[in-house]
Amino acid sequence: MRPWQRLVSTRLASSTKGNDGLATLVLLRHGQSTWNAIPTFTGWCDAPLTERGIAEAKASGRLLRERNYTNFDVAFTSTLERAIVTCELTLKNAESTGTPVHKAWQLNERHYGALQGYQKDDPKVEQMHGKELLASWRRDFHATPPAMDVTHPHYRPPPAPLTESLKDCQDRVLNFWQQSIFPTLAPNSTVLLAAHSNTLRALVAYLDQVPIENIPHIHIPNSVPFVFHIDPDGGQAVSPMLDSAAGGTRGQWMFSAENHERLRGKVGGSGGFIRSIFEGWDLNGNGILSLDEIQKGLKELIGGDDIAISALAGKFLEEMDGDDSQTVDLDEFETHATVACQKFMPELLQETNE
Repeated sequence: MRPWQRLVSTRLASSTKGNDGLATLVLLRHGQSTWNAIPTFTGWCDAPLTERGIAEAKASGRLLRERNYTNFDVAFTSTLERAIVTCELTLKNAESTGTPVHKAWQLNERHYGALQGYQKDDPKVEQMHGKELLASWRRDFHATPPAMDVTHPHYRPPPAPLTESLKDCQDRVLNFWQQSIFPTLAPNSTVLLAAHSNTLRALVAYLDQVPIENIPHIHIPNSVPFVFHIDPDGGQAVSPMLDSAAGGTRGQWMFSAENHERLRGKVGGSGGFIRSIFEGWDLNGNGILSLDEIQKGLKELIGGDDIAISALAGKFLEEMDGDDSQTVDLDEFETHATVACQKFMPELLQETNE
């Protein structure tokens, strides 16, 4: 048994969390990196976080703490700085002390071959390869960018590959899942996985059983916790399926005033996004939204005059309250929130793919 696995066993033995025997897996893409901001084909290049990315990682930790995720049994991350720092800052701000962190190259971002280091809108790259081929390399499951060689400025020796397709990336991620992550998912355990867009996309595709043709429609915003409840016996995600651009997901995004623009930019308007708003506004966790909770949720999102916010909250409540109870339960919210937003706050649902 590895040292970090012994630590996990010890923590699980004393765990008091109750999830009805399920394991909880929190997926988290790193905060914005310097090359995300350009944007650039980053892959295995070790771009650090921007100041914004550092703030995003800290905010994710605080959000997890607010939602009572304060005792992660183990955390996994890649060997790249942007993911490691995100993992460390998230755990620190979640006040999850003593959590063992396992770093693995198998969780590194997809390798973009000879494209690594080039800006995605570089006219020289587009002229050399053409728009269609570039789009194919980025989104087609089996398409592989041209390999780099040892003269490439961003070459790394093995275990770094020379290039990868999305399938190659998924294969190594799922091998690591089966060999190292899944064995830690004991009943009532909570595990953090802080990694990258394509490595997390690969795992989400597996957990949600997404068809190959829909995998490009799995969108992972920077530094927004994505929670899956897992059967520790079989490894299946077991939460109810919510609609998404990829055909459905059993994961639940954690919505907050800090992350809502990033989340909306990737998954705005989906069933998962709608539910994330409800859970973000349900301050006491009783499954019912009061007028006061709707007001506070809107105030955090848009600020402004209290009288105007109160009036807007009243309109939302009137539109969604199907039984005149002066409250809104989850079923009512999921049924009527889209129409309410379209009437009173359409920008809240607009997907931008930022």
